[in-house]
Amino acid sequence: MDFFVYKQYEHVKVDPDGRKVLSVNINPEKACIFNCKICNAGQTKYQGEWHDFGDPSESLKGLAKRIEEEKPDIVEVTGGKGDPLTNPILQGILDCAHGHGVAARLITNCYLLGIDGHVELATQFEEVVAGFCFTDEATFNEIHRPVPELEFSAAKQTESMIRFSHQYNGKFTLRALLVKGYNDSDEQVAELKKVIDQIKYTTLWVGTWPKYQVSEERVEEISKILHA
Repeated sequence: MDFFVYKQYEHVKVDPDGRKVLSVNINPEKACIFNCKICNAGQTKYQGEWHDFGDPSESLKGLAKRIEEEKPDIVEVTGGKGDPLTNPILQGILDCAHGHGVAARLITNCYLLGIDGHVELATQFEEVVAGFCFTDEATFNEIHRPVPELEFSAAKQTESMIRFSHQYNGKFTLRALLVKGYNDSDEQVAELKKVIDQIKYTTLWVGTWPKYQVSEERVEEISKILHA
């Protein structure tokens, strides 16, 4: 069964550069390390570091056909439902894209980027776009609702982001996502900046979360602070 869906994920923000993008959602059901109460994709069905959706052969054949027919400049890989870094099919997707001479872009959250087993996959992408929101443990746990036994934390996410960024040689777009009432105060923005200043990124994009929108004026104000 081919379970890939070819549709641009509407909330992904990257710099437009004129390249032809083939965007593929690789998770037929929601799989993620988090079960965020603010997520636009709903509740997580498979929560953990990995979830295998079964035989990928038909899906990879379909991807190869799309690449051959559409001749994109880059293949953009998203979860669509959750985080693609939890899906072990990623290596096959990379091999397919690179075998056709096409670059690949990964859309993910920042947590798994520096974690063994995931960093090896992420570093093979020519581009990575990754977002994060929270630096304090209480908010991290309230919003992301990680599985307790996996011992995920804001501190580990920060460490993972920083470690990945300093060993990655591709284009790294960091998305700082503002959530009204949770990380948009002056004090919280100052903490975000402390983390961002330690990350080696190519581009920093500052935006807001659809369900908890910060005003355009405040986003612009915070963006100036985080870019300074």
